Formats: sequence, C-alpha cells, structure tokens
Amino acid sequence: TGALAATLLQRPLRRSDPRETLIWMLVIVLCVLTGLSYRNGIDFGAGRMGGNTAVSFVLLAGGQLCFRRLPVSSFGLSLMALGLPFAATIGYLNNAPLLFGEMSLSTSVTLLALGVANVARHARRAMLRPLVSSSRPGRVVRAILLAWLVLVAVQAVAARFVPAPWIATSGVAVMVVDALAMLAVILFLGMKYDASATRLRLTEWRLYNSALRDPSTGMRSRASAELFSATFGPITSHGLVLIEIEGIVAVARRSGPEAAERLLRLVSGALQRALRPEELLCREDELSLLLMVRNCTLEQLGDRAAELCALVAELRDPDREMCRISLSAAAVMARRGDGDPAPSIRRARQALRSAKPGDTRRVLLCEAA
Repeated sequence: TGALAATLLQRPLRRSDPRETLIWMLVIVLCVLTGLSYRNGIDFGAGRMGGNTAVSFVLLAGGQLCFRRLPVSSFGLSLMALGLPFAATIGYLNNAPLLFGEMSLSTSVTLLALGVANVARHARRAMLRPLVSSSRPGRVVRAILLAWLVLVAVQAVAARFVPAPWIATSGVAVMVVDALAMLAVILFLGMKYDASATRLRLTEWRLYNSALRDPSTGMRSRASAELFSATFGPITSHGLVLIEIEGIVAVARRSGPEAAERLLRLVSGALQRALRPEELLCREDELSLLLMVRNCTLEQLGDRAAELCALVAELRDPDREMCRISLSAAAVMARRGDGDPAPSIRRARQALRSAKPGDTRRVLLCEAA
C-alpha cells in the first residue's frame, strides 16, 4: 500500500534514459532467471531469494521504468539513496542475519543494481555531484570512495576466516583501522577545504586589486601579476621579466620624481604597444616594470626580453638631450605549479643587484626561483 501510494504521488517525466532502462531490465531478467534456476534445482551463492522478494523487485523495476529522474531531490533523499547499495554490499559480505536477514547472492546483486540506479537519479544534486564530476575534486572523491569500498570488502571477507577465539580482537582491530581511515579522510578533506577557501579569498582580493590602475602611467599593478601566476601557474609554464631603466634613479634625484614618472611612461607605452596576447605588462614599483609571459621556456623568455630591450633602445629622451634609453632585465622561469610571483621577483631583483658593473649583458637569465 505504501509503495502504491508513493508511486501514485510521483509525477511522470517521460520514460527513463537507455542506460537506466538497461539496469532495470537486468533486474527483471535476474529475478526471473533466479526463480527458474531454483525450480530446476540450481543454487548459487549463499542463501536463496524468496518468491515475494523476486516479485517485489520486478514490480519495483517496472514502476521505475515508468518514471525518469526526480524533479526535486532533497538532501535527505540523496542521503537515503546511498543506503540501498550499502545494505546490499555489507549485508551479504558480513553475513549478519540479525541486521540484514538471510540475504542471498541474487538479492544482494539485485539490491546493488537497484541502489546504483536509484543513486543515479540523485547524481546531479550537490551532495552526490563529485561522484560524476570530471574535475580534480571529483576524481579525489571517487578515489577515496573506491578505497573505502575495498577496505570494507577486505574486512568482510577476512572476518569469515578469523577463528572464533579471535573474533573479539579482530573486531577491535577493524574498528581501529576504520577510525584511522576516517581520521585521515577528515583531515584530508579539511586540508582541501581550507586551501580552497584561502585560494578563493586571495582570488577575490586579487581580482579587486587587478582592476585598479596606476594613476600616473595607467598601467596594471602587481596584483595583476599575482592573478596571472595564480591562474596560469598550476596549468602551464610561465615566467617573468623584471625591467629596470638604467639611470632612472639619477634622473629622479636630479630632476625630481615627475621626470622619472615621465620616463617610465615613455618606456611603458613603447612596451605596451609591442605586447603579445600571452604577455602582461604591469608596474612592479616606482622604478621598475614587470612582464609576465606564459607558455614559454627560459631561452624564449630571454630572447623576448632582449627583443624588448632593443626596441626601447631606439627611443630618445627629449628631456635629456635625446639620449638613448637603456634597460636592464632579469628573466626568471617560475616553478611549475607556483601560483605566487614573489619568489621569482626576488630572484630577478637579486640577479640585477649582483650583476657586475662592467657586465655588458642587458638580459640576465635565472633558473627557477
């Protein structure tokens, strides 16, 4: 009566999809074949599937074939959907009649199929979405679930071979293993959640700061470089070029900061016009620029820096009697997966400071920071 009432309350949503239909048809076929094999004296596995159980499974599968996925699924329904495959697996493997009754192999397999098909109806809900997601967290969740299922199966099978005097001790050992495994999973998920929350906060802050422009030159700030590294660092190779204008400190000391700003605007404008789609130019501090490049090697990064230095060398400073403008640059490749440009910037600045006064090289190449 309860099953009939629940079926009548359902709202038809066309028929089930082909894969789900196949699962329900296999359930019906298995129940029919099991009944025929019992009638011919053929038994397989422990226990026997009762006639009422087989008829119930056939009616349940037939009813499910008439409906598609649920239009609304709460957290409680999604959680309850996991109980059926769990009872099917644990009930047969552990052979505990007081908890699950005399479960046969056919009943266990049928319950498992029904449970999987039932879970599929809730798979797109928030709680079960990682089970079907192709993202990295989804793969991690599926790996943890598979490891847990293997652990449960090994414990259930091993319990069948434990001598009677050691049953109590083995139960304590199983409890300890389960507790340690659960503790490891909790700590792992907590670590991932904390890292994700921290990364989200940093990303929001970087997005806000990257929208701000330098009022003097109109250039992007260092926050844009941090967002660049956080975006492309985990997925591809990237590097940076720290660019300094030779003599700009003397210009600021002699003619004031306005002259240094004007010289910086002149250089940044020339570099901005020569940028490629995979490059980003931003202002590092008052006297230096930062060029971010992705999908490159250290040699390509050095060649690109030399090309830009040669481009700026063709400029003339009108306030310094048309003198040439010279640049010093340090190219650094970041480590794969590094989402913070700070180590690379420190390495580049250290390379520029440690360059010998007589060194004629305008571009210094550095290994990974």
